[in-house]
Amino acid sequence: MAPLLQIGLLVLFAIVIFAIIGLEFYCGVLHRTCYSLENLEEIVKEGEYPTPCNKDGQEMLPPGAYYCNDNISMCQDKWEGPNFGITSFDNIGLAMLTVFQCITMEGWTAILYWTNDALGSAYNWIYFVPLIVLGSFFMLNLVLGVLSGEFAKERERVENRQAFLKLRRQQQLERELNGYVEWICKAEEVILAEERTSEEEKMRIMEARRRAAAKRKKLKALGKSRSTDTEEEDETEDVDDVPLKKKSSKGFPRAAYLKSKVRNQGACRRFWRAEKSFRYWIRHTVKQQWFYWCVIILVFLNTACVAAEHYNQPPFLSDFNYFAELGFLGVFIFEMLIKVYALGPRIYFESSFNRFDCAVISGSIFEVVWSHFKPDSSFGLSVLRALRLLRIFKVTKYWSSLRNLVISLLSSMRSIISLLFLLFLFILIFALLGMQLFGGAFNQKDETPLNNFDSFPIALLTVFQILTGEDWNEVMYQGIQSQSQNGGHGMIYSLYFIILVLFGNYTLLNVFLAIAVDNLANAQELTAAEEEQQEEDREKQQQELQKELGLLGADGDKDKRDEPDDGDDDEPTGPKPMLPYSSMFIFSPTNFIRRGAHWVVNLRYFDLFIMLVITLSSIALAAEDPVVEHSDWNEYLNFLDYAFTGVFTVEMVLKVVDLGVVFHPGSYCRDLWNILDAIVVICALIAFIFTQGSSPDGGAVLSNELTNKLNTIKSLRVLRVLRPLKTIKRVPKLKAVFDCVVNSLKNVFNILIVYILFHFIFAVIAVQLFNGRFQKCTDVSRMTKPVCQGFYFVFEDELSPPSVEQRKWDTQDFHYDNVFMAMLTLFAVQTGEGWPQVLQNSMAATDEDRGPLPHHRIEMSLFYVVYFIVFPFFFVNIFVALIIITFQEQGEAELQDGEMDKNQKSCIDFAIGARPLERYMPKDRDSVKYKIWRMVASTPFEYFIMMLIVLNTLLLMMKYHHQPDEYEEVLVTVNLVLTFFFSLECTFKLMAFGFR
Repeated sequence: MAPLLQIGLLVLFAIVIFAIIGLEFYCGVLHRTCYSLENLEEIVKEGEYPTPCNKDGQEMLPPGAYYCNDNISMCQDKWEGPNFGITSFDNIGLAMLTVFQCITMEGWTAILYWTNDALGSAYNWIYFVPLIVLGSFFMLNLVLGVLSGEFAKERERVENRQAFLKLRRQQQLERELNGYVEWICKAEEVILAEERTSEEEKMRIMEARRRAAAKRKKLKALGKSRSTDTEEEDETEDVDDVPLKKKSSKGFPRAAYLKSKVRNQGACRRFWRAEKSFRYWIRHTVKQQWFYWCVIILVFLNTACVAAEHYNQPPFLSDFNYFAELGFLGVFIFEMLIKVYALGPRIYFESSFNRFDCAVISGSIFEVVWSHFKPDSSFGLSVLRALRLLRIFKVTKYWSSLRNLVISLLSSMRSIISLLFLLFLFILIFALLGMQLFGGAFNQKDETPLNNFDSFPIALLTVFQILTGEDWNEVMYQGIQSQSQNGGHGMIYSLYFIILVLFGNYTLLNVFLAIAVDNLANAQELTAAEEEQQEEDREKQQQELQKELGLLGADGDKDKRDEPDDGDDDEPTGPKPMLPYSSMFIFSPTNFIRRGAHWVVNLRYFDLFIMLVITLSSIALAAEDPVVEHSDWNEYLNFLDYAFTGVFTVEMVLKVVDLGVVFHPGSYCRDLWNILDAIVVICALIAFIFTQGSSPDGGAVLSNELTNKLNTIKSLRVLRVLRPLKTIKRVPKLKAVFDCVVNSLKNVFNILIVYILFHFIFAVIAVQLFNGRFQKCTDVSRMTKPVCQGFYFVFEDELSPPSVEQRKWDTQDFHYDNVFMAMLTLFAVQTGEGWPQVLQNSMAATDEDRGPLPHHRIEMSLFYVVYFIVFPFFFVNIFVALIIITFQEQGEAELQDGEMDKNQKSCIDFAIGARPLERYMPKDRDSVKYKIWRMVASTPFEYFIMMLIVLNTLLLMMKYHHQPDEYEEVLVTVNLVLTFFFSLECTFKLMAFGFR
């Protein structure tokens, strides 16, 4: 909790600093907009909403600023501002709220464009770019780092506590068991000592002791007992073979006794033995690999038939899917029955996959029977057919890395379920609180927003939308405005939304990422352990092989292996040697041309010079004019590009002469970075050659087809944008980051498989739920296509006359009419951009080929809640966790060959880089300089300056829009006084410490 509080204070400090800067720059600038010359109270809108304007005049207009049309409007400072005046920098409260909205990255671009319209875009980016980079990319992600570390510590503490409790419980059970056994032994000794005990009873007691001792010895030797399932299964199998007398002596129930008696008589005995052999054969068959893959193929075919459904499909496809579904259902029922028969009901239902399969099949049977009697109604259980694809995870037993990932994900279910329960309680509390604060307050004269707190289900969805971070600021604007209409202080209600975003979005939801990091680390540890075990097995086999070859040969090989290591140790101390191979079969290591190329390439400042040329080339590329292609400026930059390409060509030629092309180790094309350089240079040279050859000065007359081909070749110059990548190889830390990204892409394949599979399953389910239900008419009063004809009136406001528009029957931009569009729609929902509109369309969906009704089926929102939990909250965080784990592994890879861990290396680096504390003190203690130094170095002086800084900060925060002149003069006067004190402090410190 303490680290999280510290991060919160740091974020608050950053918000205050940026709010003060915004208060100085943008105070009151968002209240200016264009008003009509005919009616000075009417705002002239630029598009759908009013736009801030600049009043400096057209001659002094800053670049990027918006200027009103002098013929119809003029810029005046009497507009309330965007979003009911809430988005502004008029005072420190509104400025802090606007800055907080910007660092959440929701609607910050609109604020940037509004300030550009008001003040111009030349220097405006200097404020917003650091605000987003420092506030959003850096500081808010510190919360993630703190939560991840705290989660790992808490998990380790809980595991240690559980291990301790388990050990203590085991010791307690052993003590109780030993005491109980000791008591029984004493009782047996007493019984044996009695004279009335017969010899037969004594023999029974001694036999029981012997069996118990043998059993304890066996369990101790094994270290663990067999599983209960195996024991019970063995017992079940042995029952059939035990003679009748032994069974009856052990006290079997009467029903089992009669059943065994019938089975062991005459023809029944042969029948049951044949049935048992047949059942064993079936059991052996269903456990075969080919049977498993046949079932998987049938699952894929069934899913393909389900995925083939789409809107307006032909009748034959509907009939085919119907009969195919019945056929697949029969096959899966047969598979389930033979497994139940072969394995037995108990063993069959022990598998979670089998239980899930049985539930899906039972639901499908009920759906078929119900649709047969009532064709017009359906429970929607057919969507569960797509979940059979989860069977594919059985393949993981042949894929170790994917298996370990799935095991880690399944082991994290307990943590995820606990977190989901906590998240549900959080949403529930804030939904109830929102209903108390804003219930019925969002009702406006024109319409009520779809996101409101008027009912409990809609309040839950509104809070969930705010947690996802999408359009949370729009809901906040509505809440503040609804509470300000009756003269109340609506700004205080912004705390509800701020707390909801901070504790919900940036705290609770980041715990999902902490769980993902932890589970991915466990998966990679399992994979690394398996690989290490395989490596140890290979080493043992190698050692056995070396023993067979003989010690002499092994020692000789060892000496040969040690020889190049000595050379490698000496290599970094001197200049890089030339490769002992012939370059291009022409230049030997003694050739003077190759020696000269090697000398140039290994010059101290060669790489620095190439870096400088790359930087200048990148600047030239950025300076090109993409609009006027044949301008004089572009021609000048083109000549510079010739020079840059010439330098890169010379560099490539020198390195090829020095290293060779490809045939020996260490050659030029053995390095992927060199291949990238060669591709860029060669493509630029080809484009230059064809550009010169096809120029009008050459006098060549080209056909249209040849001209198109040449234009295609010229487009190879686009690869010049890859030149900045050449810097990655030459900056070690940048190369380490790039290598980490590449390694992450290699490891992302396993996660991508699970991601695509679940994404496809959700897409198939969405098609089953919303196929053909996202149709609409532009006139919302028309519900079907036949009546969506003609024209209708559109009223913009009460003052303006209505406009006439034609009715059109159309489909929503995002819909689920087929699987491919469903996957695209769900991907858009997963990004979080615009997903509330898709949610509203889904809840408003009625029937196929009918228009929407708001909140018609609120229960459909559960689909999106589950989807958000599975994908944006968890799966997407796994990708982020993979990057984090890869960075950690790459940082620890340097220490694998050493005997130190990461913390020890950090301590040694700190000790090496540490410098003793130096404190300046004037030599002459009687001088004025010493007395001034003693004053400025004292603790009271530091406290006094700190108090002045706090007062200056509070003074800067007291500014607001439309402040009285007397108030402004007081602020200026106090600011001058504080500036005088700070100047005095600077003067004293210069006198005490000097300029150096």
